[in-house]
Amino acid sequence: MKKSLLALAALTAFAGAASAQSSVTLYGRVDLSVAKNIGSDSKVMQNGSGSRLGFRGVEDLGGGLAALFQIETRFDADTGAAQNFNVSALTETGTKASTANRFWGARSIVGLKGGFGQVVFGREYSTAFLGTQLIADPWGWDTVAAQNGITGLGGIAKVRNDSSITYNIAASGFSFGAQIAESSDTINNFASKPMNFNVGYGAGPLTVAFGYEKTGREAAGDEKMWSAVGQYNLGFMKPGFYYGKGTALNGASHKGMMFTVSAPMGAGELRASYGTLKANDTTVSKRIAAGYHYSMSKRTTLYVDFANDSEAATSKSAYDVGIKHNF
Repeated sequence: MKKSLLALAALTAFAGAASAQSSVTLYGRVDLSVAKNIGSDSKVMQNGSGSRLGFRGVEDLGGGLAALFQIETRFDADTGAAQNFNVSALTETGTKASTANRFWGARSIVGLKGGFGQVVFGREYSTAFLGTQLIADPWGWDTVAAQNGITGLGGIAKVRNDSSITYNIAASGFSFGAQIAESSDTINNFASKPMNFNVGYGAGPLTVAFGYEKTGREAAGDEKMWSAVGQYNLGFMKPGFYYGKGTALNGASHKGMMFTVSAPMGAGELRASYGTLKANDTTVSKRIAAGYHYSMSKRTTLYVDFANDSEAATSKSAYDVGIKHNF
């Protein structure tokens, strides 16, 4: 009996030590707003940002090395319907192929991290998107106030790549990321391999970054872009500036520019931006946005936003009133 108790105690201690070496986290977001979008007079209930459910985990392999994974799906919280991330894979001739049922379409990666940085394989955000395009927008591409049309240069930005290898490292305020992806897999059939990189610096009040992306899609033009962002936190407010230039699939030259500002106000944050997008020197978007996001807690946010695009063909204004809960 005594031996059995000792064995059980040893087994329990071993299991506890093993479990301490690895962890898996369930996380997600549910976000809904009542909104009207630019280009439509209809009032709708919609995701203010991507409602999601995901798992991420890490295992300590010893010697400063760890394995990691992350998988994430998106859904429409108003109906519970899955967002399957339908894909239009443009080839060199411009023909399209589409597919659905990408349940883990938001993210699906596995890799290693250590003193050398982090390397992951799978469907991952481009480094230019995370490092420059996303942070340039005070709304992070969320809500009706999002400036993704400006910072993504009218749809040039790829956001994610399938079958990719992504490397990131950060030290002493500096960061660097690079990604390359297969040109052809079970979904995609691009003319060349998608690739991108991003360099940045963030220390104290200053944040600057530069990103370059070539999407691999080729037709009249080789789809590519570069962009830069600078922000300075003054404490009572944080002004920012974005500029980007690229070539669209149809060969048009796109230029985007944006001024931003955010400021703490009570338990929330006031945000504002003004941006323009030009195609072959013709202004196709002139967009102003403002909003207030109030933190009820660390997880729950109430928000209201307004946007107007004077170049929109119809219904130039948009608004939303919503609630976001992270878990």
